[in-house]
Amino acid sequence: MKNNYSTNGKIPARIKTRRDFLTYTLGGTVASVAIAYLFPKVSQGREISLETLCSLYPKNSRCENYLPGSEALDKDGKKIETNALLTTAKPGIPILVKGLSDNSVDYLIIQDGPKIAEYAINPTCTHLGCTVEWDLEKNHFVCPCHGSQYDSQGRVVHGPAKRSLPLITVVVKQNQVRLVNQKPAVDPLKLPISN
Repeated sequence: MKNNYSTNGKIPARIKTRRDFLTYTLGGTVASVAIAYLFPKVSQGREISLETLCSLYPKNSRCENYLPGSEALDKDGKKIETNALLTTAKPGIPILVKGLSDNSVDYLIIQDGPKIAEYAINPTCTHLGCTVEWDLEKNHFVCPCHGSQYDSQGRVVHGPAKRSLPLITVVVKQNQVRLVNQKPAVDPLKLPISN
């Protein structure tokens, strides 16, 4: 029978031992558990909340009578009725609204038709967080702190800001305008620029 040990009593590197096998097995098991914990797979059959479903897919049949988010209010705190708003709104001129839980203001976007866009603009400047306001003469959102300017869809047209204004989801349903504090499904950065 051949002896696997060298003359100095050490095991040659080319021979795998049971200890090496157990070390690799234990290490692989620990790594697998860690990866599963850090990156859990979303279950295919997991039910999403009705709020999420109806915010992302408002025309889904389960959302027929569901009103997601918070009701939009005008600058005086009165409920906005879609039909009344669209009779006076002008496309390309954002309308200031309130309604999210943090009492912030946002701007509804009026598109040709007229119709209300599926997103609203949060007027927090992406440079240093000042609140931008719509300047009717310049036809831009203008930051009073450092002069950043954004178009009517929230895209940067003049720095120092480098990123577009943050957006929220808007759902128009049952003659109501609802604000949902999540990124909209429609990305206006991929839409053609309109003035």
